[in-house]
Amino acid sequence: MTTMTLDKNEYGQSANFASDYADRFYESDGLKLHYTEWNPDGGQPVIMLHGLNVQTHTWDPIAHQLSQDMRIICPDLRGHGDSDWARQGYPVGSFVSDLNRLADSIGADRFSLVGHSLGARIAIAYAGEHSDRLDCLALSDTGPQMPKSAAKSTSQFIGDTNSIKGFRSRQEVWDHYRKIHPEWMDIYIDLHAAYQVRENWAGKYILKADPELYWITRSAGVKEIPYLWDMAAAIDVPTLIMVGDHSEFFDDELLERMRKAIKNSEVAKFDTGHYIPREKPDEFAQQLAAFLRTHRQG
Repeated sequence: MTTMTLDKNEYGQSANFASDYADRFYESDGLKLHYTEWNPDGGQPVIMLHGLNVQTHTWDPIAHQLSQDMRIICPDLRGHGDSDWARQGYPVGSFVSDLNRLADSIGADRFSLVGHSLGARIAIAYAGEHSDRLDCLALSDTGPQMPKSAAKSTSQFIGDTNSIKGFRSRQEVWDHYRKIHPEWMDIYIDLHAAYQVRENWAGKYILKADPELYWITRSAGVKEIPYLWDMAAAIDVPTLIMVGDHSEFFDDELLERMRKAIKNSEVAKFDTGHYIPREKPDEFAQQLAAFLRTHRQG
């Protein structure tokens, strides 16, 4: 049997990275929201937004590399990780407001913004509304919409995830994520086993994400597509569009439409599926770092 490879302390934290960041909290819309801060003396910050139904520690290996000479901020989006669930729901505008509040709370008049999957969707909306606050933008494998086949499979995947009642051990969590994501590097399976779940009163390990996030993949998310295309056209900062060659989240038509909508954009392709940072983290970090160093102002 394959076993977990991650050394953890008594709190379940990654011994590989826990000493590299500080856990912090801020408030937005009556919610207590969590983020990690890496290298606080590293200048103007880079804020990194994770995808749907995961949590901030999926960025740990990338943040570790980038934070050698940059200040990195990785929030748990509302409804995810160690941030509060939102009875108000999860429209993209609420995530944008949370991000604006986060920037205020860390004293960032300007910053660079990176998003993967749902994080890229939020980043498009934020950049369209607030390009004046950004130095640059990097979008990992998601645009204002996705092909119908990807939308259907994503909704099915999140629905299936919501049906999981719990796990008996972190090893069982590890085995689950290894089975459904054979393409990920082991460290990301390790981090999911450590941070994707919490132990409940019955001694079971249950998922941290709010099941109500499911509706982002259904009618609530579909209604936001025209707005997101409008926001893409309003983006006025250098933008890196990162695409997995084997990802179902893009096709040639969608990528070309997105490239034309975001005027000052360039495309970087990777020999991966949708999860570029978890399949090719070193290549992802290198290309992202080069882009950020070219366009960051401080």
